Amino acid sequence: IDKKIKMYGIDHWHAYEIYWLDSAGKPNIRIGEFFFNAESENLVESKSLKLYLNSINNEKFAKEADVQQRITEDLSKISQSEVKVVLLPAENSESSDLSARVGRSIDKESISVIDGEPDESFLKIGDDLVFDEELYSDLFRSNCPVTGQPDWASFQIEYTGPKIDRGSLLQYLCSYRNHQGYHEECCERVFRDISLKCRPTDLTISLNFLRRGGLDINVYRSSQVMTSD
Repeated sequence: IDKKIKMYGIDHWHAYEIYWLDSAGKPNIRIGEFFFNAESENLVESKSLKLYLNSINNEKFAKEADVQQRITEDLSKISQSEVKVVLLPAENSESSDLSARVGRSIDKESISVIDGEPDESFLKIGDDLVFDEELYSDLFRSNCPVTGQPDWASFQIEYTGPKIDRGSLLQYLCSYRNHQGYHEECCERVFRDISLKCRPTDLTISLNFLRRGGLDINVYRSSQVMTSD
């Protein structure tokens, strides 16, 4: 998309089904965390990543570090950027992103039924100023441009600036429900529209897409520099 503004961010993936064989042929399983820079040249399509990870299920590796290096090199090559890969024990089975969120839900705000494409004109601001207001919603939905299947996400925002009308924000987010777009594109579009329409001095948003096919994708964009640390 035409970003029109400067934004920073990372794309944080969880892969819950990374298997390989050790030198003796014993299966190993780990959860993978992949961190892509928002400035990467290419996006990785989620189904193809699942197929790629499945392709190493029956390969033998002398040590775990070799698996980590292989995945790091392959993802960095295809995305044309430096990708950080972390392998975690399988008992770390749930992402902490949603459990750690704070703020107030906007999901009980009254809105009209939304049809059509995303519309930034829904966004409204008031006269009051707020500092580090944190809001979230579990009603965001878009559609995969490859399969047409629905992708549900939890949205979170932290911002400083003119107070955003919560009903208008929810209506705007729900206007994506028939939109076909990649996760990263949707997040950048939301960030751009809020930046231009609501004029915050600081803004950070995230879209945490629910686990599907052994993968989840957590997209973060901010007016401040972000890292994977």
